[in-house]
Amino acid sequence: MADHVQENSGDRLMVALADHTAFVQVHGRGSFKNAPPLKEFGALAIKEGIRRFVLDMRACQGMDSTFMGVLAGLAVRLHQHNGGEMVMVNLTPRTRGLLSTLGLDSIITTHMAGETPADIARFLGAVPPMQSLPPEKDRRRTTETMIEAHEELTKVTPENAPRFQDVLTYLRQEIKKHSGEGTAGEP
Repeated sequence: MADHVQENSGDRLMVALADHTAFVQVHGRGSFKNAPPLKEFGALAIKEGIRRFVLDMRACQGMDSTFMGVLAGLAVRLHQHNGGEMVMVNLTPRTRGLLSTLGLDSIITTHMAGETPADIARFLGAVPPMQSLPPEKDRRRTTETMIEAHEELTKVTPENAPRFQDVLTYLRQEIKKHSGEGTAGEP
């Protein structure tokens, strides 16, 4: 599945950690390609004790369900482990609508472009140098992340289950089909 999508160098995530906050800028699309590195970065940040996850969506053109499922999983874990919150700022009506459609606005604090709270705006102006997260190249890891992300979406909003039932069935079949080809990371 991932092999058929053309690489788009404009899709990237820039990240930084500062003052108990993880900061992510989404450039281009948030997709299944950059969801596994985001999941890994988020898990590490939560383990290090961050209390807030801020996503600046100013340069985001859209998000797929895998990316949003990873956000859902991180938001839930952040709240459970550190009592923290996930905040998305500079949303467009389109990106806000994507979150709302899947019910993520119930677990993620959202702010439209031009409505960023003062404390977050100050933080955005003082973010340390950011690093780019590389897109995932391992097909099995990407597929596993896609399964976990869609399962998270159905946990957060049970009404999502019928929407993603066929996707989950297909992805699980892909894992079974390719399980004999070696372990993740092998040629």
